[in-house]
Amino acid sequence: MPAVPPNSLIAITGVSGYIASYAGLYALRAGHRVRGTVRSLARAESLKAAYEKHGIPVDDLNKRLEFVVVDDLSSEEQWTKAFENVDSVIHGALSMADLSDSQLIPDAVSAALAVLRAAKKFPSIKRVVFVSTIWTIATAPMHRDRALTTQDWNDEALRIYENNLPVDHDPILKRAFPFFPYTVAKVKAERAAWEFEFVKDTSFDLVSVLPGLTMGPMLHGELALTPGAAASGLKNDTTGAEYFPNPSITHVLAEWFVDVYGIYRKHFPKAQVPEDIEGSEPWAQELEFTESTELLGGWISLEKSVVDLGKGLGY
Repeated sequence: MPAVPPNSLIAITGVSGYIASYAGLYALRAGHRVRGTVRSLARAESLKAAYEKHGIPVDDLNKRLEFVVVDDLSSEEQWTKAFENVDSVIHGALSMADLSDSQLIPDAVSAALAVLRAAKKFPSIKRVVFVSTIWTIATAPMHRDRALTTQDWNDEALRIYENNLPVDHDPILKRAFPFFPYTVAKVKAERAAWEFEFVKDTSFDLVSVLPGLTMGPMLHGELALTPGAAASGLKNDTTGAEYFPNPSITHVLAEWFVDVYGIYRKHFPKAQVPEDIEGSEPWAQELEFTESTELLGGWISLEKSVVDLGKGLGY
């Protein structure tokens, strides 16, 4: 799988989002041109200012950064206009505004296929990257007695959700359950993408990235869901109601936050940090990520990510 050559035009869907905004920044730093899709141009200037603040000269931004509106993620027509003359696509756009919305899952699948059908029209596109989630292969406290790999799928979560099976017997699983619609949406969208790539004669490689809980400073705008949940700990808040109106942070697995609170106590002693959340046993599942470690050349530590988040918030 060859690297995308310098000065390629990369379309980044939902470029104003938390992860996608960083994808845009690093693509620009690597010498590429970026065409970012947004639902509204209102956030475009904010993101452009953030890129300038992070070292991209204004002249470069004017030459190598452009925005296009895609306000219907399932519109093949809109994606087709967005992908004209593009060399690569990074697809991260997915609405999580309402996890109880019955359309979340079918809309995610429809959007994934619309992106791929549009990309297939342009032989210039050599790679499509899907930003998926670790939950497509596992959800705590589910556990297998082996390391999970990219060949695994979270079929158990689909079975529980689609058959409306009881989860009250396991308090950790019960906390995670309100996020199952997001999990199922991501699983079905990614599976549909791989089936499309396998069956159709496409000009591009398909790559899927499975991030876990993502932390670090925001480039612009309001705090996103996961860094917002972590940041709530600086306000002595274990509900995360400001960032998790439905469901609340109490539905998120505690072991994802206990270490964060410990780091806050160490680096921001004046902050009002909550006590550790009850039921914070580490998830025992082993994951195989040797390939991603080699590709990245290492990882930014949890401590640095959390400290950078706190500093970015003025602590």
